[in-house]
Amino acid sequence: MDRWLGDFHRGMRHLSGHDPSAAIPYFSRAVRKCPVSRSEELTRLLYYLGMALKRAGYNNSAIRSWIASQKMKKREHTRILLERFCNSYGMAKQACEDLDDWQAFYAIQLMRYLRGFNKRTLTSASERSMLRDVIREGWEKLQATGALCGKDAEEKHKIFESTKMEFPLFYQSRIRDPLLRVNFDAGRRLRVGDPCPCGSGLSYGCCCGRTPGEEELTIGLF
Repeated sequence: MDRWLGDFHRGMRHLSGHDPSAAIPYFSRAVRKCPVSRSEELTRLLYYLGMALKRAGYNNSAIRSWIASQKMKKREHTRILLERFCNSYGMAKQACEDLDDWQAFYAIQLMRYLRGFNKRTLTSASERSMLRDVIREGWEKLQATGALCGKDAEEKHKIFESTKMEFPLFYQSRIRDPLLRVNFDAGRRLRVGDPCPCGSGLSYGCCCGRTPGEEELTIGLF
């Protein structure tokens, strides 16, 4: 029996036994070991990894895993899951639109901070607390301007990216803006509602152009 298949079965036993946290390492290891040529099995692995992540509370990582599964093979039940749990930013759906917006704003500013210091993650609880306070203050100022009123997710995303935060130390001189994503056939930048060019059948904003969540940026990818 393939070694990855043993990990998959162990992960399934933990998942069915209501212990998703224990299932995650097995599914993750199975994904790494499964040959790319076994696309059908890899699709299932990514799907169940997403289920374990969702049940363990890693909602944005679950979204990422399901999107990866959908890229491997289009499946109706995976698409339905994404429609149910994914918002217009490609992130885990929150209780209301304001929380969706805050989550996206925070993640975009956090990404800019990490790029500025060329860091993979935050190094301490105090750094995390400082960042959240600074970004929250910027968020409240932005809300007070009324600039977000009546805007859709794509317009808000542009505003979030154009909002420059004043972080401590030497951060400001090291900003690296994200790469531009362009639809060369249409001669314009890709929009969040455009079909993703990877062929997943999902919109660009919920696939390759999604905004990663905080746990993906600060903990890493599963």
